[in-house]
Amino acid sequence: MTRKAQVISSGPVGLVLKGMELLDHTLHHPGGHPVMTSFRFGINITSKADEERKLLTVIVKIDIHNESIHRLLGSVVVSCEYTLDNFDETVRINAAGQPDLPEALVETLHSTSLSTTRGVMFALFKGTFLHNALLPMIAAGSLTEDNK
Repeated sequence: MTRKAQVISSGPVGLVLKGMELLDHTLHHPGGHPVMTSFRFGINITSKADEERKLLTVIVKIDIHNESIHRLLGSVVVSCEYTLDNFDETVRINAAGQPDLPEALVETLHSTSLSTTRGVMFALFKGTFLHNALLPMIAAGSLTEDNK
């Protein structure tokens, strides 16, 4: 069955994913031929705002571990850049220089950035020992922002 796509109108006004960049990735083969079916993911999300360029940047870092191997197996760091039509009215920079964003916008940014990173991970790790390390679906509201 084929369906025609529609633009979502209930999200933040004028939010557009302008670009993505693979900042880093690693693979650390554990040696031998271990069967890996269970993975743990360490997720770190950081948001930044560029007031001059009117850009929001979300950086997602994923570390991949296995239950039986006690070292890092791989990682990926992806940057997603967004524009927002009403940037000046929506984005406030706090005293620490970090963006203060409405919760609904944060959830949308996190959800979109995690999905984008999931696709990058699949493309990077396809055919490797991390082929089955698929990032699970994560409720964006369950994550907290790293304030570094």
